[in-house]
Amino acid sequence: MQNYMVIDDKTLQTPFGILGGVASFTCHPKGELFGVKLSEKNMIVTEVGELVPAYTETPRRKNKLAVEFDRKGMVVAVSLEQQQEIITPIGGLPAELVRFYPGGELHRIFMVDGQLSGFWSEEDERKHNIPLSFDLGICQFKAMISGICFYESGEIKSITLFPGEKIAVKTPLGTVETEVGLSLWQSGKLKSVEPMEAVMVPTPIGTLAAFDPDHNGINADSNSLSFTQEGEIKSLITCDHSIYVQTEEGSIVKYTPEQKMHPLYDDVLTVSGLKVEFDYNSRQVTMGGQSYCLNRCGFTIEAFQRPGMHCSPSDCANCSLCNKG
Repeated sequence: MQNYMVIDDKTLQTPFGILGGVASFTCHPKGELFGVKLSEKNMIVTEVGELVPAYTETPRRKNKLAVEFDRKGMVVAVSLEQQQEIITPIGGLPAELVRFYPGGELHRIFMVDGQLSGFWSEEDERKHNIPLSFDLGICQFKAMISGICFYESGEIKSITLFPGEKIAVKTPLGTVETEVGLSLWQSGKLKSVEPMEAVMVPTPIGTLAAFDPDHNGINADSNSLSFTQEGEIKSLITCDHSIYVQTEEGSIVKYTPEQKMHPLYDDVLTVSGLKVEFDYNSRQVTMGGQSYCLNRCGFTIEAFQRPGMHCSPSDCANCSLCNKG
């Protein structure tokens, strides 16, 4: 159902207010306003302050929607004209893109929002970023950040590092280094972390190596090594081990990381990790969509040899799926 009104060829009436200098707009499948591109300065008042949506297109930020709406007409994202300080639950922070929950609460901020291309590199984008300092209890660091996600109630949900940054995180297993980031429970306790290399993890079924070469690095909301609020292993992704399960019926089932063709090379294999999840209340472990009782089944861990990768520096610049084994 349409939730906007065209006042003239450059002006829209939206549930959030009037927008002028509208260069173009798009709609949700059922007709509700989805997003607008602007050619003139506008001001949007939000919980994080007065925001100026992007109205100047540059090679670095092409084809960006200035404002995005949900189907009720609430603003869910604003791409800013330039990096500006916004008000967050942890203080003022610089941002170029801001996302909101449907109720208007801050959801996610991105410090920089340039579009990487042959004309704009990661190093060019780095020059628009600045290091920020954090003290989370489980880690204290200063680094460039790609983005921060918040719970609706305001606590930090995850912190994603800018490419090339590295921090050390205190975990129930000891210190783990990450180049991607971490996520937190609302209590502030560590929820998950993405190890920069395989970490040996003691679990109820044996010791497994946690590492996910497929992690996209876009955000650190969910990572290959996660914990319960009590500090127990909640789940992990392994590329270095296969698991044999002896079921209650006596049969043997094998679970192993999946080998697949490399996205850049037709004659090279790479691996998708095997996810293993633990439920301590029901005393179950889940793999491949199947759950097994920890008390009634037997488990055997076997080393899995990942297919070798022999990359040149130019390969590494274009590929995030490097096997580190």
